[in-house]
Amino acid sequence: MEYLTIKEVGEKWGLGNRIVTLYCAEGRIEGATKKGNLWLIPKDAPKPDDGRRKKTRILRETAEACEKDNRKSKEDIQNSFALPFESLNANDAMLSRIIEFFPYPIHVYSPDGMMVLTNEACLRVMHIPSKDHIVGKFNVLKDTVIDKWGEEVRAQIARSFQGEIVHFQNLNMPIRGIIDRFETGELCFDSCYQNIICYPIYDDQDRLAYVVHVFVTSKLYDGKEEMVKAKEYIENNWLEDFDIDELVSVVKLSRYHFTRLFKKHTGMTPYGYYQDVKVCKIKERLCDKNLSVTQAFESCGVDYDGNFSRVFKAKVGMTPSQYRNSVI
Repeated sequence: MEYLTIKEVGEKWGLGNRIVTLYCAEGRIEGATKKGNLWLIPKDAPKPDDGRRKKTRILRETAEACEKDNRKSKEDIQNSFALPFESLNANDAMLSRIIEFFPYPIHVYSPDGMMVLTNEACLRVMHIPSKDHIVGKFNVLKDTVIDKWGEEVRAQIARSFQGEIVHFQNLNMPIRGIIDRFETGELCFDSCYQNIICYPIYDDQDRLAYVVHVFVTSKLYDGKEEMVKAKEYIENNWLEDFDIDELVSVVKLSRYHFTRLFKKHTGMTPYGYYQDVKVCKIKERLCDKNLSVTQAFESCGVDYDGNFSRVFKAKVGMTPSQYRNSVI
């Protein structure tokens, strides 16, 4: 079979190299394969349909209305923000409702990093009083509220504005910054971790029109700050032997007081929580067909022939071998 490069296919289809690369990564080009850093595309592969145009037009209309009305009063902004949606046809209106009622937070940014659209889930999860506080005001490329994430994360966010799809795993949300910025009072949780995907949307001329960020909560800690630190320490050090003395030194509490508080807030002892984390890691390893059951245990720092196989059975309800057979 004869193959073409990204550049050759782009010239053949009249598309930019970035769009062709995106189609390959999304699996939209039949037979496209990746060799190292090079995509190879069958010469006779059909050109994928471009499904971006309708969505892009909706976002463009919404963004233009928001930017135009940002100079008006808050009441005018709220009224005019809804205007583009009133004239949408049935399909467009449904897409708009999907964005608004999507169960996870969605941020839509213009190419300069300014937020132009969000949804109710964002306000609810991040405890932001209203859209007026962030739409047309929050710039993800410049705002100091995300300084806690550091320059490396900020640089990765910037890459999504350069045409790349960027993923973040377990990114700790800047809770204190949110409280200080929006005067929400103390939130009902002490620590919130999000998985985030950032992806670009192009217009009909292959120009960056918007960047969309979708958030999915991965971990949510509530209770006293000391308990949050304890859980984080256990989850970051699960591969090591459990050390209660090291743990209480991290949270700066006596062993007796810490154990009582931990049981009160989690319903289990610190060692029980450590065992739960360890069991979850073993279950992940058991899903790897390249590892034997013994190797799966060893990769988690425990001996299959030791006590932890009994702990596994007590917590999971089946032996490690039975669990593997149930998932593979």
